[in-house]
Amino acid sequence: MTTYPGAPERSVVDRTLSILGVFDRDNRTLTLSDISRRSGLPVATVHRIVNKLHGWGALERGEDGGYSIGLRLWETATLAPRYAGLAEVAQAHLVELHSRSGGAAVLALRDGTETVCLSFVSNDPVLTAHWGAPGCRLPLHATAAGLVLLANAGAVVQDEICSGPLRAYTGATPTDGAALRNQLTKIGRDGYALACGTLREGRGGIAAPVRDARGTVVASVGLVGPLNMLQPSRLAPLVLATAEAVSQHDRTAGRRMAGVGA
Repeated sequence: MTTYPGAPERSVVDRTLSILGVFDRDNRTLTLSDISRRSGLPVATVHRIVNKLHGWGALERGEDGGYSIGLRLWETATLAPRYAGLAEVAQAHLVELHSRSGGAAVLALRDGTETVCLSFVSNDPVLTAHWGAPGCRLPLHATAAGLVLLANAGAVVQDEICSGPLRAYTGATPTDGAALRNQLTKIGRDGYALACGTLREGRGGIAAPVRDARGTVVASVGLVGPLNMLQPSRLAPLVLATAEAVSQHDRTAGRRMAGVGA
């Protein structure tokens, strides 16, 4: 393996994770040269590790020779405790919310300083492309679902986000830390978040928290759509009721599973 003067040796695990980390929504299929360039690893090293990943099923190889994430890695990811069961529990409620509101219904959770989409129900391909791909990550401060999760996060997370810098996606994106803190306080008081044009102009959302049996916020349920659809007086009660239904269903499912394992 080629080494670079002064560069610390990277472990096999680190190199493997670097290779898996080069894939994203905009780079779903990559050649060995692409992977080498994006990971900073020599082609020979990439070739050896990619072959191992391909053999296990973490990567798949297309007819054109390019590599993409394999089904076995996806299957493994669905076993994550914060994912397993929650998306399934919420799906029927999201479908009903979408049907009753006309907007796109979303279930998201927080991972660090971002939201991760678990489920998205919509007949709008534009919304799905920007908000709804499973695993899609968005900044906490720029969406209603993210603001709900941020408002219910610990002080350390809130301090990290509010201290900035806060990226402006549109002219309406909150970029002032003090103003954002005030907004989070209001969300805590109201029980839901409203975001208008903060990620994309002309689009916005309403979201409410999903809580576990201890009252801890574990996810958020939201609606996304054009601004002229976002009428809080009509939609906020629907979103709040859906979030509560998901919370109740998840707690019931959790108790049932605990009984099975007893």
